[in-house]
Amino acid sequence: MIEKAGKASNHWPLLDFLRAMAALLVLFAHSRASYFLYIEVADQEGVFLKLFYFITDLGHQAVVLFFVLSGFLIGGSLADSMQRGSFDLVRYLIARFVRIFIVYLPALVITEGIFLFGRLLLSNPGDGPLFEHQQLNFGGVSQAVCFLSGLQGFSCPAWEQNIALWSLGYEWALYLFAPAIIQLIVWKASPGLRMLAVALVCAIVVTVCHYPTEAVFWFSAWFLGTGSYHILHARSVPLPAGLLGAGLIIAGMAVRHLKAGSELETDTMIAVGAAIAIACRPLATFHFVPRFFGWAAGFSYTLYAIHLPLVFLTAAIFHSIGFPRDNVPPNPAPFMEFGVTIAICLLSAFLVSLVTERKTGQIRAVMLRMCPPRTNIKASDGG
Repeated sequence: MIEKAGKASNHWPLLDFLRAMAALLVLFAHSRASYFLYIEVADQEGVFLKLFYFITDLGHQAVVLFFVLSGFLIGGSLADSMQRGSFDLVRYLIARFVRIFIVYLPALVITEGIFLFGRLLLSNPGDGPLFEHQQLNFGGVSQAVCFLSGLQGFSCPAWEQNIALWSLGYEWALYLFAPAIIQLIVWKASPGLRMLAVALVCAIVVTVCHYPTEAVFWFSAWFLGTGSYHILHARSVPLPAGLLGAGLIIAGMAVRHLKAGSELETDTMIAVGAAIAIACRPLATFHFVPRFFGWAAGFSYTLYAIHLPLVFLTAAIFHSIGFPRDNVPPNPAPFMEFGVTIAICLLSAFLVSLVTERKTGQIRAVMLRMCPPRTNIKASDGG
């Protein structure tokens, strides 16, 4: 859902780790749901099984990490360019459009293709998510327009065939509204006037949002990441504080898994913890990440966007050849199905990313060449 920070000198290994881990946690959560009973009804609960269910129960919390990281990478550089006076709205929108839609549109096609051909090639109609949803059901013209414009989940309900795409609607909406909000924050006007203007923009956001209460949290998490970028470049956050932030992430996930706190409370803990951790330069730049996470981070957006229909298809294939649904651990069959599903999703996402996500920079460069930088225009005008 997010991209790497600009130059190699600004490479943050911690962000690679969090991006890859967040995508994997979402994949784990959706895959486990296709093969395992919930732990509350499992007959045996050993230490390994409890740890497995904990790790594979963090899909929603992983999305919180995505939003904070996106705010850091996109919102931070956006605010920086505005403060320097070098912001160019047209070039910014082109860059953001390419980043979202180079994966989003193929994800729509891949999703529909999997559901269409899966129903044609596999038996057992009505068995499993792959067969439960109607084909080409976008909910009418207005909702189809919402889907194609990339705002599903934000301005309309998400497509049930690939419901994970809901977060991309919020991300795209943030890209569209963030310049106005940040510009008003840095606007050299009285604090009262700035607050009034920001409140007006936020009211517009709530009006066009299908789930206004949720939008408040996701926008806040994104701007927490933006604040982290500013703190990291403006002052020194000591390593103990960064480790405290990492601890808050883990604590928030544990508290939510144990149902000891509300979703809003634990999501807030995770968002604040992530914001603190990535604002700590010693922690953000420490090269502790195994090479796998750097590799997985390179196609984490593609993995997030296309994994769910692949999970449905793989589960349907297993069920069609005789594997039961909702296995009871510690039966080894669901673990085998789970592992195969993870491998298929990783390999498929990597291959798709070679012609989508990995081409983002090239396509962006081509489109940006059609729009000369604003600074160059000013120079040719003599000022």
